[in-house]
Amino acid sequence: MIKYLKIYATTPESEPQNISMKRVSIDGKDYYNKVINTARWSEVHGFEGTLIYSNNSLADGWAIAQVVLEHTNHLTPLVAVNPVYIRPYALAKRIATISFMYGRRVDINWIAGGFQGDLVSLGEETPHDERYDKLFDYASLVDGLLKTRRLHTHEGKYYNVKNVLMRPEIPEEMIPIQLISGTSEAGLATAEKLGAVKVKYAKPIAEYEGIEPDENFNLGVRFGIIARETSDEAWEVANERYPDDMKGKMAHAMATKASDSNWHKDLSKLDASDDERNVYWLKPFHTYKTFCPYLVGSHDEVADELAKYVALGHTSIILDIMQEEDDFFHCRQVFETVELILQKELKKHFA
Repeated sequence: MIKYLKIYATTPESEPQNISMKRVSIDGKDYYNKVINTARWSEVHGFEGTLIYSNNSLADGWAIAQVVLEHTNHLTPLVAVNPVYIRPYALAKRIATISFMYGRRVDINWIAGGFQGDLVSLGEETPHDERYDKLFDYASLVDGLLKTRRLHTHEGKYYNVKNVLMRPEIPEEMIPIQLISGTSEAGLATAEKLGAVKVKYAKPIAEYEGIEPDENFNLGVRFGIIARETSDEAWEVANERYPDDMKGKMAHAMATKASDSNWHKDLSKLDASDDERNVYWLKPFHTYKTFCPYLVGSHDEVADELAKYVALGHTSIILDIMQEEDDFFHCRQVFETVELILQKELKKHFA
């Protein structure tokens, strides 16, 4: 049983990315069932919640969150929210209403955009760093509306409300946990001001040599994981799912140019071989199949590597989309092993 880490799965996309840039047709009912399966498997294997993506091409994240809530007992939707899509009062009202009707918490993954085309098409041409100023103003207003038990006034640079009373009232234990993904100075500063979990896309563990652990152990990290009983089994699955793909590499290069996200550019610059059997693996990222690094190997190999990231303060872990229930099972084995490793280290420390 996973006791100490917050593990979020990722809900499949309604329109999967593809290197041809052509629209992929997917049946709505099939997608509905995929959402339910991911949610149920996440809950069965002890995960905290499931991330729900948001961009111009995807189904509405809040409708998906409702499906998750209706088919699980305690799994928490982690909904990606970009201010460009919804007014702050409407968002606060939606969160409060979900709490009122379902008696459940919904967590928020704040995003300020990434692909310029999505933003420009909606009339949002604010520069990268200023978007984080705007996000802070937005998130502060939403937070104030949810937490204040009386008339609330907010006078910000971008958003203002006067004497607003939020109803239905949300219980304190259902106030959303906030996360922010990104590595830019503007993004990290915004997370700090909001008290949000800073979610980063991990570099190879050697890159963290000499870095002190986060004093609050309130960092997040995003990985894909392919783990099996043996390393050979894991790599067989990994190479079958993510073979060499020149078109994918070209699509990745195009996406890197189109994005103004620091993390995307930083990962793209890393000199990590896609062919060597290192636990830290970037081939799925380099071939435009995913947007995060992978950890590949036996349960023990992946757990040993992951424990090093957790020891630096990464206690919230967002996993890439998983393809079958077996993946959830093996990930749970990894996380349970990570917790055992950390418990042993703590006992040594206090012995």
